[in-house]
Amino acid sequence: MSSSRVSGRPRDSTLDAKILEATEAILLKSGYASLTIDAIVQGAGTSRPAFYRRYSGIPALLLAMLFRRFGEAPEVDTGSIHGDLVAIQREQAKLFAHPLVRRCLPGFLDSLQADAELVETFHTGFFAPRRAATQEAILRGVARGEIPLPPDMNWVCDLLSGPLVMRSTFPRLGPIDDALAEATVKAALADMNAGAAAS
Repeated sequence: MSSSRVSGRPRDSTLDAKILEATEAILLKSGYASLTIDAIVQGAGTSRPAFYRRYSGIPALLLAMLFRRFGEAPEVDTGSIHGDLVAIQREQAKLFAHPLVRRCLPGFLDSLQADAELVETFHTGFFAPRRAATQEAILRGVARGEIPLPPDMNWVCDLLSGPLVMRSTFPRLGPIDDALAEATVKAALADMNAGAAAS
């Protein structure tokens, strides 16, 4: 993973935390446009060399911040496909409605594209576990006979996560709340049942 650089000296975990805390403070106060390495190291009380011993740049730093704050995928098993998907979506809604995510997501996703390794790390470490949790919930629903096996599980995941990402990126589209979580689940369940009827 290219988010950190190997150093010959032991890592100072206290400084690691200070860098991440300074990053979060800048994002919340001034937004992504104000997030520069100089501002971060000044806020953390450190130096540019110390920063670069840890991170290859701003995208790698933001990836570490997202993992630190939101790295765990939701684990739920309510006993029903509707309950499972609503629980997962409510957790997802909290994530995408969080001010840190809303402040950094558009700029982060754009800057990430310059580093293929970071793109892969972001996908496998952040998005993939969440999609896997959704797919596991769907398979449990199939096993209980609640829904048919969807022909394209990735599409169902897109139906669920797409509106959250859109509203996180474009807040004027509407709030990210329980009502949206319920609406996305309703749409996904309708699509899975409609797909079975059409096949």
